[in-house]
Amino acid sequence: MKFISHEMIANLKINPQQWYEWADYVLRNKHLYTMPPKISIHFGESYFNTMPGILPTIGWAGCKNVNRYIGRVPSVESQILLYDYTTGILKAIMDGSMITAMRTGAVTIHAMELYANPDFYEVGIMGLGNVGTACMEVLCSHYSSKKMRVKILRYKDHAEKIIDRYKENKNIDFEIVDSIKELICGTDVIISSITYTDELLGQDEWFKEGCLVIPVHLRGFQNCDLFFDKVFGDDYDQVKNFKYFGKFKYFAETSEVLRGEKVGRRSHSERILSYNGGISLHDIYAASQIYKMIKCATILPDLSPQSKYWL
Repeated sequence: MKFISHEMIANLKINPQQWYEWADYVLRNKHLYTMPPKISIHFGESYFNTMPGILPTIGWAGCKNVNRYIGRVPSVESQILLYDYTTGILKAIMDGSMITAMRTGAVTIHAMELYANPDFYEVGIMGLGNVGTACMEVLCSHYSSKKMRVKILRYKDHAEKIIDRYKENKNIDFEIVDSIKELICGTDVIISSITYTDELLGQDEWFKEGCLVIPVHLRGFQNCDLFFDKVFGDDYDQVKNFKYFGKFKYFAETSEVLRGEKVGRRSHSERILSYNGGISLHDIYAASQIYKMIKCATILPDLSPQSKYWL
């Protein structure tokens, strides 16, 4: 059994476009896999989530355990248990931090590719932690030659650091804005990775026709549920209990759109909301690929008994 640390994964320097392709593969094949809704325990603004899943056609199973503690840096930590599906043997324990951030960034930009108007120009990003940065990583890789303006909500010195990090991307003009209203108004694609809010982040009239909103952590845009033309999600079971689910004008899973079973964007004027709550299949698939890439990992002894231990 391998023990795979965050540093080992970081040292692989996996191209952001590779993360995008992994996300696309999982979404296109989601119907072949089995995954229950995530199990969550919330206490205050903190939580523990357990996210199991099996991918029989490629021989892997696994479970991600993730927790968030306010005030801790980083606030979100996770670990992934990776199993051989055919034997049930635990093959690896690995840190899930980079996998969580990068697969979330990849799924976000995948939704942007699928649901944004092809001629989008302005992108607004609020929330500049690990996930927000992962979104920028995949955005810059996937749209390496597309001219765009990226509006970033000011927060401490994070916006300036993001701009400095990506200043070599000459196809992007950056703008720092001081209010959420400035970020949303006139913007084609709004990405929010703000981790916690009990308030609505934007008023109805701020959202232009044809815009796409991607609330990475699902919060702050419930008013959009009531008047946006279409809502998409990565998993029906994680959306069906939303307060206004029964009032969506249209809902489909992204996997259904990719397989041609449901329609995506049909007009330039449609306002679209994309809820990607996070599915374990992305984590397990990425972990399986990383497992094969890691050559020098700490080998731990088998944790299980080798025989019937009380007979």
